[in-house]
Amino acid sequence: MKRTVSRLLTCAALMLAPIMLPAAAAAGPEPVGHGTQSWAGVWRNTNNTVHIKASPCGDGMCATVIWANDKTKADVAAKGHNIIGMQLLRNFHQSGPAEWRGTVYVPDLDTTISGKITMTDRNTLAAVGCGFLGLVCQTRHWSRIS
Repeated sequence: MKRTVSRLLTCAALMLAPIMLPAAAAAGPEPVGHGTQSWAGVWRNTNNTVHIKASPCGDGMCATVIWANDKTKADVAAKGHNIIGMQLLRNFHQSGPAEWRGTVYVPDLDTTISGKITMTDRNTLAAVGCGFLGLVCQTRHWSRIS
């Protein structure tokens, strides 16, 4: 019996190895400094209501609001905050070749949620923020200004 179980486990491992090994190799993050700064720069959201500056912070990446249109400034000010200088993307660490994970501050809700940034190309970011135990997610696209 012991020998049969051992053979079954060995067969299962051999069958899964071709599937698991490429996935494990691809899942490892690039070293910090190799691709981490590729999204450093100034970005604008799709509606051009907010501009953020992404840069290294600690051992990760963060993004701070450097410009907002008057309506956005007024909306956030109504909640008792100043959006200029507000760090929206916090503590992002590379989790794949063009992917980073961290937290996103949502001024409208005055809360922080989990986030993922994917660089779709050199000048485009897709930022996904998920709240409510990951059940509610929203994607925002950002275009590089500089």
